[in-house]
Amino acid sequence: MRVSSPVGRWSAATLASLLGAQIFHVVLAWSVLRVSGPMSAAVVLALGTLPRIAMMTGLTAGLAARFAPLRLAPGGELVRAVLALGAAAVLAAGTLDFTALLVASVAFGLVEAVTEPGTGGLPALVAGPADQQRMQTLRTTLFRATVVLGGPLAGLSALLGLSTALIVNAAVFVVSAAVFALLRPLPADPSAPAGAMPGPGGMPGMAGPPGPDSLKLGEALALPGVRAALICTVLIELGCPGAFNVGTLLLADHRGWGVTGFGVLVGAVGLGTVAAALAPSFARRLRGSGMGLILACLLTAAAMAGLSWAPNLPVAAVLTVVMALTAAAASAATLGVLFSGPRPEAMGMVMGTVMAAGALAAPLSYLAVGAVARGWGPAPALLGCAGALTAAALVGLADRSLRTATAPEMPAGPPMGPPPSGPDDPAGTAPADPAAATSPTGEAPAADPSLPDDTGHLSAKGA
Repeated sequence: MRVSSPVGRWSAATLASLLGAQIFHVVLAWSVLRVSGPMSAAVVLALGTLPRIAMMTGLTAGLAARFAPLRLAPGGELVRAVLALGAAAVLAAGTLDFTALLVASVAFGLVEAVTEPGTGGLPALVAGPADQQRMQTLRTTLFRATVVLGGPLAGLSALLGLSTALIVNAAVFVVSAAVFALLRPLPADPSAPAGAMPGPGGMPGMAGPPGPDSLKLGEALALPGVRAALICTVLIELGCPGAFNVGTLLLADHRGWGVTGFGVLVGAVGLGTVAAALAPSFARRLRGSGMGLILACLLTAAAMAGLSWAPNLPVAAVLTVVMALTAAAASAATLGVLFSGPRPEAMGMVMGTVMAAGALAAPLSYLAVGAVARGWGPAPALLGCAGALTAAALVGLADRSLRTATAPEMPAGPPMGPPPSGPDDPAGTAPADPAAATSPTGEAPAADPSLPDDTGHLSAKGA
């Protein structure tokens, strides 16, 4: 792959952008913890996810559509570079406070929410049909590499000082902007309608509005197993994002592992997610399996409980990998159950409800973990997250339709963007990045929709 080719330039720019996002989120999370404490860290991280919720609901897609994607991509990277430099300057001056960190987090999320719907359609503008599928596959590969390596690299760079790490972060965004600016559009196809986009708001794979024959919410929830699966999704989202993105942060600080230790745990979350995505036979056994969902929730709860007393960083890293892997398995199983239960006309309403519930539960998870950790420490907070996963397993056991759900195969393609649980990130069990379809935070959709997505709270992007 030549760097001078559109595919090479796009890949280099995307890699720099993803690495920059990882470094920023790790340094931001550690900085707010140092400045204001655990509850403030949870608040900053929770509010930083709100712009991504706006992106998932399409509120920012219209704004993004006002700009040409080839201008939006480098412009967004430059704005993020300015934010990183501004945070570095304030940090170096010793005047960084909670308000500044909160503004930086929300502004960074807003830039992502505005730019990603447009940049998600870049492959269709700069490459021919033969290269577009290759670029989407490359994006998934690049994202998987950055979620594993980005956290540890961010932790190592922070050893030079948080302000120095942010300056390096800004330089990475500048490189990404420069390479994005080198991309040129293909000659217009005279047969294509004017203003045609690859999907709503430039987000391939996103579902359009419900049709006139779509079921109402109450009717959809009355279908066998759907209500229980939705409750399980909410409980998983209440447990996993807080544990992955806030719990690991507070645990690293409490045990004295420092920002490098936090970076290692962020990388461990990514490694567990990637391991699940690269084990199709393992995920295939969970397709539409209610018992697979129950087992995955119990294993995740056990790993979280173990993490709460992990005596050293290596043990904590191993438990975090297991926790992320089993949480991704729970996400795949939940998606399979939902595909196997509702009638086709109910899928839009069911999946939309699941995505909304997950998106709203994740910020609450951050706040709950921060509140418990402020009063009793990170270990009880992680045990509370484990309790939420255990409750999800009990709900599955109590509902016969969900417990006995089976489905031999998944549909050929996802009916809409991300699975219900995929980490903004994220790290991200968390709603995935719509541009991927996105959690961070988008990323290319997985070839197998039963596999966990590469965004949301299972990625460091949401850290």
